[in-house]
Amino acid sequence: MFTKTKHSFLHFALLFPVLTFFLFIGCEKKEVPKETVKTTTETTPQPAVEQPKVEEKKAVLDLKGTYTGTLDSRATTLRITEQTDTTFSGSITINYREAIHQKISGLLDQDKMVITMKDMLHSRYAGTYSAKLSEDGKKLSGTFTQNVEKTKSTFSLSKK
Repeated sequence: MFTKTKHSFLHFALLFPVLTFFLFIGCEKKEVPKETVKTTTETTPQPAVEQPKVEEKKAVLDLKGTYTGTLDSRATTLRITEQTDTTFSGSITINYREAIHQKISGLLDQDKMVITMKDMLHSRYAGTYSAKLSEDGKKLSGTFTQNVEKTKSTFSLSKK
């Protein structure tokens, strides 16, 4: 059935190197190309980013407390009992022949060191107050203006 020919050795001699070649090519470890990340050694200067200026918020003066002194040469006591930043409230007592007791409400302008107040109870003696504060907030002096008669009186008070 099979007949041997002299060419079979020659076929084997040619076929062996080809098979060996394919065997090594197939077994060769192939590296998967890695993604390359480009790094530049060149640095281009970035423009400086200006930080927004943060204004330092000045601490709000604590007005709460009792101030005593005179208004229209009469003994006067101002009590500030509540304060929220620039607004405050309390009461004032002025010792005329009959003592006048008033609830007050006011505003603080710390930049100008000025306060304004007004009497909250409606009466013949109700009015508005405008005063200049000392730097430490412990003394205030200014003018009281009566709403009805428009008379003006000076006052000067110091915090206890």
